[in-house]
Amino acid sequence: MSAARSTVERSLGFLFADISRLARTEFDRRVRDLGLTRAQWLFLYYLARQPGCTQSELAELLQMEKISVSRQAARLEKAGWIKRTDRAADARAYHLRLTPRAERIIIRLDERADQLRNDYLAGISSLRRTNLLADLTVIKANLLKLDGRPR
Repeated sequence: MSAARSTVERSLGFLFADISRLARTEFDRRVRDLGLTRAQWLFLYYLARQPGCTQSELAELLQMEKISVSRQAARLEKAGWIKRTDRAADARAYHLRLTPRAERIIIRLDERADQLRNDYLAGISSLRRTNLLADLTVIKANLLKLDGRPR
């Protein structure tokens, strides 16, 4: 293996982490005027992708403790962003749904996310974008297959 290739492969994880951090920071800046914290908009965004999920299911998606999600859900419900309803099969579990107010804010978050994506992908052709997504999808699939197995 050449020294240049080795450096590229070792740098890939750092590059992913830097891109993710920079994109999150810029997105936070662009949505600050909406009055939501990152934890709140992530909660709402994931709930928009999984309407009717339970707090436990959302905790798993967000990779958070159940109690943290429960507390956040209580705050968001009180602020009028979500509704929690009892689950018929298990009175201890709540189904979570966005309110119309939250659905409107998700549209605004999506618009800003789309604009950010356009800005950070500027200068990359449509074909290269497609290939990049395909390659990243393969990397993700490879990581999912590992599932904690030692090498």
